[in-house]
Amino acid sequence: MAPMPAPLADEIVEMVNNLRAKITPPSQFELARLDDAIRRLGDVDIGASQCFRGVYYALQGDEMNAVKWLDIALGLAPDKPDIYLNYSIALSRLGRKEEAVKMALAGVIKGDYTPVAISNLLLAAYYADAEAVLREWMPKYEKLTGTPHKVAIWLEEDAEDEDMVPELLEESRKGGVISLEQLCKELGL
Repeated sequence: MAPMPAPLADEIVEMVNNLRAKITPPSQFELARLDDAIRRLGDVDIGASQCFRGVYYALQGDEMNAVKWLDIALGLAPDKPDIYLNYSIALSRLGRKEEAVKMALAGVIKGDYTPVAISNLLLAAYYADAEAVLREWMPKYEKLTGTPHKVAIWLEEDAEDEDMVPELLEESRKGGVISLEQLCKELGL
C-alpha cells in the first residue's frame, strides 16, 4: 500500500479534530469539504480514506455506516492502529461494549501506545466493565502521561455512590489517583 500523503492526511485530521471540538453539528459545507478531501485521499491510500469515511459518518451520528466503512478499512489496512481505535468508538456508541474493548485493545497491541489510544481503550473498558483491561492499562497510561486517567478519577468519584469494584478502587488509590476537584486545583483550572 502506498504511504499516505502527509499534507492531505494532516489536512483531514485537522478538519476532523475541529469538527469533533465543535458544540454544534457539522454544517453541510464542512461535511462537503471533508468528503472532498477523503475522496482525494482515496486515490492514494484507499485504506486510510475508508477509515476517514467511517469517521465522516460518525461525525454525523450515523454509527451504523461508520462501522460499515471502518470494517472495510480494517480489511484493506489491518496494520493501521487508528482504524481499530475509531472502530472501537463507533462500536461503543452502538452499545457493543465488549467488541469495543477488543477493538481498542487490538489497536493498542498493533503499536499505538499514544495517550489517546490508551485513553480510548480505558474508556471502552470502563463502559464495558472490563476490570482486567483497566487493571493492566491504567498504570501504563499514568506512567506515560504522569497523570491519572479520567477513568481512575471517575472510579474515585463514584466510589461512594455506586458499588464499584473494591479491589480496582484500592489499586487505583495506591497509584496516586486524586479527585477531579483536586486535579483541577493542581492544574490551575
